[in-house]
Amino acid sequence: MKANISLALNALLLIAVIYLFTQLPGSKNIQEFTNTGTSTETAGIVYLNADSLLNNYTYFRQKMEDLQARESAASQQIGQQMAALENEFKAVQKKIQQGLLSPSQIAGEEQRLGRKQQQLLAEQEQMSQVLMVETQQLNAEFQEELIELMDQLRAEKGYDYILQYGQGSGVLSAKGSYDITNDVLKILNKRHAGEAEASVDSLGN
Repeated sequence: MKANISLALNALLLIAVIYLFTQLPGSKNIQEFTNTGTSTETAGIVYLNADSLLNNYTYFRQKMEDLQARESAASQQIGQQMAALENEFKAVQKKIQQGLLSPSQIAGEEQRLGRKQQQLLAEQEQMSQVLMVETQQLNAEFQEELIELMDQLRAEKGYDYILQYGQGSGVLSAKGSYDITNDVLKILNKRHAGEAEASVDSLGN
């Protein structure tokens, strides 16, 4: 069973090769970002390392790992049920070869086993769909949160461009001083750790 969770992760690496903000969004300040030590105060262009962001954003990574664990458990369960059904098919086939079943009994067994097979396939498809929907929802939640945060940072810092740097992006090389990934990760991880909003001093440490 495939829920394509790994494909969803790769899709997130293509959120935007170039994310250009053309308007100043709301008035909410991101004070956590003021004293991070990143040399981007006058930079019109900064970037996020998408690979690092996905690997180190604790909340998102844990959610993905949970989905992958559920997918693995469901696949194992369905696999065991399919193996048991295959054994039933073999047992019935052996009885037929030995002449132990009448034509009506053979027809009944075929119908019974066919129904079980269809039921298992339906369960497999249903679980796959459930996991896929949850993955898509998680992806949408992540993208919405990231864009909202980027809007706030753009308003606070006056960036012209926020680029994506990582596998699949169009940026081949970038100066490390313009990397804001760690600063963004601090904000995201603190949000979901239930901690109070970081102050200028706490993020500087």
